[in-house]
Amino acid sequence: MLAGFAETVITPPDADCLIAGYSLRPATGVHDDLFASAVYLEDGAQRALLIGFDLLAMERKLIAHLKAGIVDALDLKPEAIFFTCTHTHEGPEVRERRFRDGWYGEDRPAYLDPYIEFLCARTVDVARSAQAVAQPCDLLVNRAYVDENINRRLFLSDEQYVALPGNKHLIPAASEYADKELGILAFCPPDSRRPFGMIVNYTMHPLTAGTVSNLLSADIPGVVRRTVRESMDCPVCYITGACGDNHPKASEAGFAETERVGRVLATHAIARTYDAYRAPTEQMHLRCATGTVSLRLRTWEEFQQIPLFERDEELLRQNLCRVEEPGAEIDVVFSLLAIGPVLFIGVPGELLSELGATLKWFSPFKRTYIMYQATDSLDYIPHPNAYLWGGFETWCSQLSPTAIRPLINAILDAAEELSQQ
Repeated sequence: MLAGFAETVITPPDADCLIAGYSLRPATGVHDDLFASAVYLEDGAQRALLIGFDLLAMERKLIAHLKAGIVDALDLKPEAIFFTCTHTHEGPEVRERRFRDGWYGEDRPAYLDPYIEFLCARTVDVARSAQAVAQPCDLLVNRAYVDENINRRLFLSDEQYVALPGNKHLIPAASEYADKELGILAFCPPDSRRPFGMIVNYTMHPLTAGTVSNLLSADIPGVVRRTVRESMDCPVCYITGACGDNHPKASEAGFAETERVGRVLATHAIARTYDAYRAPTEQMHLRCATGTVSLRLRTWEEFQQIPLFERDEELLRQNLCRVEEPGAEIDVVFSLLAIGPVLFIGVPGELLSELGATLKWFSPFKRTYIMYQATDSLDYIPHPNAYLWGGFETWCSQLSPTAIRPLINAILDAAEELSQQ
């Protein structure tokens, strides 16, 4: 197998943008640059490209537009191109529907068209650069369990809902599921243990700085990449896992906390590369698949079934506008990228950690990781039981609760088929 790594800056020129995540606000400058990190892979006739973007999310139309440029430049098939967003809440808003459908009344900003053109050019450039440096490799795989995240959903004994980000004094009481696995893939020259590139996966919203600043930042992923490069002189493609309900222990805490958490994750990644498992040559195959499943969008009646905990029903109406055509059946895309014994699953939104764990537990691959906000941005994708309890993630989801099991089943069926190739 051949692998090549490259990265390019995608920070909006002159920081001219509205910052996505939380309420939109104009950026006033740059704390640290945003990047697109590319991994080019080749296994005989099979080729693939993975790019991680320091963006909150991308919708399907933008994804198709960016892929089209790569198809022309590298002669790759669209289904062999994989995108994912780190989900930084300190990057530019690029979702068209937020403005087109007037989610919160904002007008479409003037920066959007030139930034998309800039992003497209940078995406093609980084894809070409990764392909140009592809070299034979061994794959080292490992994992660490890092206690830096929590589940932000808390329910009291009377079943009242508490969102921990807004009640930070209750964070020590966090008790719901948090996925603490740090996945590590190190690509090394044959018979070497010194990587020329790495992929790292961790399940945590990257918002240690969050809304406390109006500066653009990659947040935790940026610190991880910088710290690994300091020690190992190699680029990192950071992939966020199924963190729909998994937060940093100290969110909205400022850039000092960003630095601390990023260095903790990077230190574990560096240390566990040392004793990582070298995947046998006979397992080093590259397999790709893109799947589509027909799922139903939520109806107003389904919104009304969600517990509100004495909040006004207007909260639900504000989120109904995010559903393009309530009750309609839509084709939902997911992606599968198997690199040797490791499977990456690209999901169309903000998958909750429990569903990410379900995919890991039922996967036919020994190691499985989620690629967050990878194929579309359908907002939160909670597990069916979450809808009975309510909470922020269930108020802000576009898919019907009845759509979740078919989505998970379709992904697992496709994974089983891929594992037999």
